[in-house]
Amino acid sequence: MAGNKRKTAPCNNPTITEEAEIECILDERGNDNGKKKKRKQTHEYLCAWTDGQEPQWVAAKYLKGTLALEEWENQEEEEPEIFDSPEVLTEKCHSLAQLIQNAKRTSILLGAGISAPILPTFRGKHGLWTKGAHHNKKANAKVSDGLQPTLAHEGLVALEKAGFIYYKATQNYDDLSSRSHFPAHKLSELHGNIFTETCDDCHKVFHRDFEVPKDDSVDHETGRHCEDCGGILRDSIIHFEENLPERALTTAMNKFAESDLTIVLGSSLKVEPAASLPFRGRKRTRSNRVYRDVKACIVNLQPTGYDSQADLIIHGTCDQVIDAVAKELLGSNWR
Repeated sequence: MAGNKRKTAPCNNPTITEEAEIECILDERGNDNGKKKKRKQTHEYLCAWTDGQEPQWVAAKYLKGTLALEEWENQEEEEPEIFDSPEVLTEKCHSLAQLIQNAKRTSILLGAGISAPILPTFRGKHGLWTKGAHHNKKANAKVSDGLQPTLAHEGLVALEKAGFIYYKATQNYDDLSSRSHFPAHKLSELHGNIFTETCDDCHKVFHRDFEVPKDDSVDHETGRHCEDCGGILRDSIIHFEENLPERALTTAMNKFAESDLTIVLGSSLKVEPAASLPFRGRKRTRSNRVYRDVKACIVNLQPTGYDSQADLIIHGTCDQVIDAVAKELLGSNWR
């Protein structure tokens, strides 16, 4: 957030007389949203300053029209995380392992939660899109700094090699699925890949060891040109209001519709059309009026809007769940 041009606002500390630039808002108090209280508290925001001064409470009236307030109002409230007890988690992981073992085609949808041990999430605890984002110690973590795929990523690769996974779609652009060596022909990167750029003319895809998007990019141009034909190179990141890559989405839709077991790993399932992918098999079953025993499992630490459609909901980390499943299906030394 630092570096954005902002309006200044005076802090409430009488020892600080000059105006300072706000880096971001950390907290809010006194906003009763119209509720009557015996003693009304002043509506204030706790502001962090770009000059390094200690955070100070600032009256709301001074922040009207500031970028900091706009960003704060656009951030989401944090939802509490839910954790199954060790006994319940063990039982549920066993149930999931049995579902996988009995399924003919298992497809997986990944969300940011699978990368949570090394990267920040968006809507999870202290997620980047929540009002608690400033507490996130991994906010600046990057795969390009040498971070490696998580235990859950490794487990999915092992399960695929053993024939237990039919297809995988990911909403993550962090490249960790590719770096874990999950087969490219069984993977849809629905929101792009921060390490790939594609030529406008010959359509060759270049996989880099550095992040390719530019902050000031126009129409996804990376500023580089194709090494084969000289065409303009563009990043593949999908932003809000942009269409998902047609081939990746169509393939994922077909594969999930063919599956008799779908598993969501670490997603709040709030972004369509990816969110509804795990339930496509059931929709096709109803429309075709042909009964198939299609199962769905959601692994997430927060409730989702699709919980009512899941046969199994596991409130545990992706690492915990995939490790337990891999140990049951592949043996305790699966790594």
